[in-house]
Amino acid sequence: MPPVAIAVFVLLNLLTVYKSSITPDNFFTNTLRETRNALAQYDNFSAQKNARQKILGSLKSLPKNAAGVYVLVIGESQNKGHMSAYGYHRPTTPWLQSIKNQHGFLLFDNAYSCHSHTVPVLTYALTAKNQYNTLPLEQAASIIEIAQAADFHTVWISNQVKYGAWDTPVSVIADQSQTQYWLNGHLGETTQTTHFDLSLVDVLKKLPVFDKALIVVHLMGNHGSYEERYPHAFNRWTGKSHIDKYDNSILYNDFVMKQLFSTVKDLPNFQGMIYFSDHADDVDAGLGHDASRFTFDMARIPLYMYFSDNYIQKYPHTMAILKKHTSAYFTNDLIFDTLINIMQIPFPVLEETNSLADKNYKNTSTNLKTLYGKKILSEDPFAD
Repeated sequence: MPPVAIAVFVLLNLLTVYKSSITPDNFFTNTLRETRNALAQYDNFSAQKNARQKILGSLKSLPKNAAGVYVLVIGESQNKGHMSAYGYHRPTTPWLQSIKNQHGFLLFDNAYSCHSHTVPVLTYALTAKNQYNTLPLEQAASIIEIAQAADFHTVWISNQVKYGAWDTPVSVIADQSQTQYWLNGHLGETTQTTHFDLSLVDVLKKLPVFDKALIVVHLMGNHGSYEERYPHAFNRWTGKSHIDKYDNSILYNDFVMKQLFSTVKDLPNFQGMIYFSDHADDVDAGLGHDASRFTFDMARIPLYMYFSDNYIQKYPHTMAILKKHTSAYFTNDLIFDTLINIMQIPFPVLEETNSLADKNYKNTSTNLKTLYGKKILSEDPFAD
């Protein structure tokens, strides 16, 4: 390049950097701000760790005969109203439809999210904090901490962004896991991925054998932009509407879960798999999951579980209680209590009425809430 052209090129770049430094909303300042926020989240979490350890210190390790591998799968933006297994008119979930009545499989009819955004949901669903207690979040032990205190090896496998304004608080919880795999290398306020969710199954297949483990798999699932969630082979409904694209993403999610299920049920020492979505999308109205425009379509989520014959034989009472509650109303901030019961961990401060695996669970649409307590489930036109 001629010297003059080089000088102009350098000058333009310097101006770009200068403009970025004084503009409050751009790539450079966003990255710095999000990095700073991420570090603050980690610092705050670390500062409260000792308080939580006092609670965990009273937890007795499970006996050796209670070994087993449990898999918790977290979906994303999945509306059960667009799943054929729940009655949708398009065949979007053929695998789930075919397996939902099989021995050991439980499909729950009335599950809701506790909020319409991922971070508010999972910071409650994965800790002892929920909409119905007064426990400060920073003092709430996480499911990862409790599993480790009970001698379970913890694994976190994710296709979500690890460092960003939307995901960092969840990453704080995930980062306690002893083994971690993060497939999404993007940074910041983005839902971009470099892998489709099926790549998570490839990671599962390469895991070492664990005697006792809790494996958490966090999907990108059905998050918008919907057309970015599935390969071209799953472009079944080829119209250009967002509903067609969403339904294609549901179809692909069902395929991913079929492969994931096939993999985990053959893991040595496998006991059970629990699947729930963080929240749903109001696809029909085109509202996504914006809490400021909340509708109950943003909160109606799928919840299903599968248990091995070995688990059913060891814990027939737990299985009977879960089966009894498949039509009960439930909000996913109570996954914490339910999972600990399922894993047979004797956590001393569990609230028995919050677990689907407890005989005393009696919650209904009139006392359960969503949007952090702002909406009662009985306000949903589809509620009984």
